[in-house]
Amino acid sequence: MKIVVTALVLNLLAGSVWAQYTLAIDNPEVKQLITQNLEYLYNTNVAESKKLNQRIRQLLPNHPANPLLEALTVRAAHHPIEPESPEMDQLKDYLYQTVETAEAILDEDEDNPEATFFMMAGYGLLSLYENESGNYMKAVGLARDAYSSLKAGMEMKEDFAEFYFSTGLYNYYRVKYPEMHPIYKPFMWFFKSGDKALGLEQVKKAYRESIFMEAESADYLAHIYLHYEDDAQQGLKYARILTEKYPNNAYFATNFLDAALAVGNYQNLESPIRRLLNNPRPYYRMGGHLFQGMLLEKRDKDFTTAERQYIKSLEVGTSLKSEQAEHYRSHAYAGLARIAHQRQKYTQARQLYERALASAQYDIVRNEAEAYLD
Repeated sequence: MKIVVTALVLNLLAGSVWAQYTLAIDNPEVKQLITQNLEYLYNTNVAESKKLNQRIRQLLPNHPANPLLEALTVRAAHHPIEPESPEMDQLKDYLYQTVETAEAILDEDEDNPEATFFMMAGYGLLSLYENESGNYMKAVGLARDAYSSLKAGMEMKEDFAEFYFSTGLYNYYRVKYPEMHPIYKPFMWFFKSGDKALGLEQVKKAYRESIFMEAESADYLAHIYLHYEDDAQQGLKYARILTEKYPNNAYFATNFLDAALAVGNYQNLESPIRRLLNNPRPYYRMGGHLFQGMLLEKRDKDFTTAERQYIKSLEVGTSLKSEQAEHYRSHAYAGLARIAHQRQKYTQARQLYERALASAQYDIVRNEAEAYLD
C-alpha cells in the first residue's frame, strides 16, 4: 500500500541531530521502534503499530509525528479508504493536526528540517485525499501549501537519501499528473517544472540507497511502470519484491496480481487470489473475483466461469467509490466485453467497453476500450 511517508517519518525521528528532540540514530530503543513499526505497518499489523505509536508519543510529546503516525495507522487498517467514510474523516483530522503541530514548531524555528518535512507530508496527503474526495480546488490549494516544504526537502536530498523519494515523485508526477488530469493544467504555472526520466531515476536511487524508504520506493516504481510507463514486466519485478517481503499485506498482493496478469505470468496465482476471496473487506474480495476471472479467461479459456467471476466482482464492489475500486470495475467490464465479443455479441461488447471506459483509471483498460470503440 502507499503509506507514502511512514518510513521517512520514522527515519527523521531516529536520525534527528537537533538538540530540542535529543534523539539519535544510535539510540537502540529508537532503532528498535523504527524497525518494528515498519514491519507492523507494511504487514498491516495495526494493533501492534498503535502500541509503538504510544511509545513514540512518550518520547516526542507535542510532535507532529504523533498525529501523522496515527493517520498512517488508519490508512494501513482501511486502505484503500472510501472517499465518503468515517475513516476518511478521521484520517483528514489527524493530517490537519499534523500540519498545525508542525506549524507551531516553524513559528519558533522556520528552518527546522523535521517540521518542514511534516508540513510537506501533512499538506501533501491532505491534497491527495481531498482530490480523491472530489474536492479538486481544495486539493490544488493544499498542494500549494505543501510546495514550499517540498522545495526545502529537495535541497536536503544530498544529506538525507530518503528525500530522493519525495523529490523523484515530484519530478515525475509534476509532468505526468496534468497529462492524466487536464483539469489541473491551468494551475501548474505555480509549480516548478519537472522531469519524468529524472524523477524515475531519483525514486530508484531512493530504493537502492535509502534506509527506510525502500518499500515505498518499490511500491511507487511498481505502480508507475505498470500503469504509466507501459512496462508491466518492470512493474511485476518491484511488486514481487514487496509481496515476498510483506506476505500479509493484501494491497501489495493485489498489485502483484495486477502486474502478473498484465504480463501473462499465470503461475502460482491461485493462493494469493484465494486469500483475497477470503478477506473480510469488500475491496479485496472484489479484486479476488476480478483476478480469478482474468485467470480463467486468459489462461484456461473458461469463458463461462470467468464471466461469473467478473459479474461477482462488480456485485461485491457495487458500493465502492475509491479510484482503486473504479480500476477493478473497468477491468471487469473489459473482461465481460472480451467474452461478449468472443461470442459474437458485438453490440453487447461495445456497451460493455463503454462502461469500462467510463471507469478506466489507467491506459491499460482505456486503450483497449478506445481501440474497440473506434
